[in-house]
Amino acid sequence: MHVVPHAPAFVRDKPELQMSFNLTDRVVDLVREGYDLSIRIGGAVDPNFVAVKLASNRRVVCGTPAYFRKHGKPKTLESLPNHNCLAFNLQGGQNRGWYFRRNGKLATVRVSGNLDCNDGELLHRWVSEGLGLGWRSTWEIQRQLAAGELETVLDDFELPDYDILAVYPQQRYVPARVRYFIDYLKEMYSQPGYWSRRPTLPGEPQPDTTS
Repeated sequence: MHVVPHAPAFVRDKPELQMSFNLTDRVVDLVREGYDLSIRIGGAVDPNFVAVKLASNRRVVCGTPAYFRKHGKPKTLESLPNHNCLAFNLQGGQNRGWYFRRNGKLATVRVSGNLDCNDGELLHRWVSEGLGLGWRSTWEIQRQLAAGELETVLDDFELPDYDILAVYPQQRYVPARVRYFIDYLKEMYSQPGYWSRRPTLPGEPQPDTTS
């Protein structure tokens, strides 16, 4: 959502460059599968890889006002499993649960709901439709939070950071195309108000950020 839309502008003046994207929510083995770069959200990174922070991000439990009016808000981590939690399934690679910080230590809560899948955008849509609670990234829902379309709960237990990372294998020589694309994404994400507006899709005019 926030990577592919920037590709056409990036390659526009680089006729020798070809980009190929694999859009998946699973953790890809970059070396074995032959990828130059991966964009990941939080999580531990293998020491054999380099992780570059592209932008700050938080992971929060959220739902619609309508959902909370009907079902109430969880006040403790122990009450979370009593709610309809919309989460990744085994194929989505997040079947261990949702992660929090309590008393300075990592806490994992196993959740379940009447819908699960391996696609983050579909989970986001279900949460936005009021079908249940989600554990979503603030980069994804910032505009909806500002508009009051979604609300967060259990903020006292959220992880200190769950940043957006560019990950690539440790190697003596980093290809210029990798370094340039990382710098390009960092520049895009640092624009004032970027995360509060809808991402621009290929073929759409880029918003004016000069004023």
